[in-house]
Amino acid sequence: MIRRLAGIVGWGLAIAAAGWWLFADTLAHYQPGLTRGSTDTTTIRFSHFGSYQDYALWEGVIAAFEQENPRVRVSQEYVPGWYGRYDTKIRQQILSGTLPEVALMQVAPFRGLVEHFAGVDRPIAGTIALTGLEAFTFPEDGTLRGMPVSGGNLLIYLNPDCVERASAFHGRPIELPSDDWTVEEFRQIARALTVDLDGDGQLDQFGFWLPRWLYYLPFIWSFGADVMVDGEWALTGSEAAAAFDFYRDLAVTHRVCPEPADVAQLIQDTGFLTGKVAMCVNGPWFQPFLNETSLKDRYIVMPMPRGPAGRRTRVTWDGLCIADGLPYERRDVADRFVKFCVSESAQRMIAETGRALPSLRSALPAFATDERRGRFVEALVYSRLQPMLPQFRNVDRTIHWQLYRWMHVDVDMSADAFLDDLARHDAIVEAFGVDR
Repeated sequence: MIRRLAGIVGWGLAIAAAGWWLFADTLAHYQPGLTRGSTDTTTIRFSHFGSYQDYALWEGVIAAFEQENPRVRVSQEYVPGWYGRYDTKIRQQILSGTLPEVALMQVAPFRGLVEHFAGVDRPIAGTIALTGLEAFTFPEDGTLRGMPVSGGNLLIYLNPDCVERASAFHGRPIELPSDDWTVEEFRQIARALTVDLDGDGQLDQFGFWLPRWLYYLPFIWSFGADVMVDGEWALTGSEAAAAFDFYRDLAVTHRVCPEPADVAQLIQDTGFLTGKVAMCVNGPWFQPFLNETSLKDRYIVMPMPRGPAGRRTRVTWDGLCIADGLPYERRDVADRFVKFCVSESAQRMIAETGRALPSLRSALPAFATDERRGRFVEALVYSRLQPMLPQFRNVDRTIHWQLYRWMHVDVDMSADAFLDDLARHDAIVEAFGVDR
């Protein structure tokens, strides 16, 4: 009898736990007070994604906000890992009418969901990064539909161990580039850093990790090309062909970038850390990871190389968005929480992690605590917001896979032909209405 009762109780607890997992969002949405057990407080839900360090950061921000607002509670809803799983959950919550009061959004997916978010008060001019405000401004009516809170731009990381090995292999020192290096100097250094150390005919060290097209945007822009102009597909013409000739040359002609078989089980970050790849394109979020490794005091951060059209890099922002149609009391708390997150104290908390640039200009010194961090702040003057592509997920996937196929050695297709073929792809035609 005791075993039977224990079994019944166990099944009951399991069913209750499953029910809570399935319906907690709905319960919190319609009866927020029940989640914290207090009748004299107002509870709102805040969702975000990322690593454990991101979780700890937002936990600290929430605690500081609640300390200033003792009759308010913020329920932290965290999706571990990359943005894709979080994006899926946000879309499910929109469909089920259970969107949290405040959600952290990346700018590209935000543009496809903007109608589900309310306008927020525009901050005092000059206090928040202009590219961040541009990212979260709804173009149809000019309203700000999200408050940028953190961001990052892209620079070149260089592993000094790779430089030492290649110098020993060549029997001469490989000079580090100047801050004003060019794309041609970049190519030459990438070739010098690509070596077969043991002479077995197989490359042991590669000069550069070939980036996805989004991380290659700084090079595209530096050649004078663009992906989208005034809402129209623009990846055509001689400048775009030159940018993609350079891309293919790195991988196929000069062979300075590893193929998947060369770096089995490695991603860009570990490829760089282990010295398999000497250079990569990455953002400030890479530094906290490197600072826990043997490269802590030695890795190098370089500006983007200058191309025929100048120096450019990509910047992107994450912003806090407020669900549309909230009752007054919860909307008021959501507004206060968003404004707190761009206050000096909260922005310093974001900056001090080193994982992202703060959007508040006055908090930038709290991020730039050393030369390597400072390079990301300096790069803001030549940073451009990534294009807000229509049907971003389909277009992004299409560009990526078409480039991947073009990178094979046995594919005989010029850059002009590749770009013409890409422009006629179904996903591009559907998103931009490009003439076939």
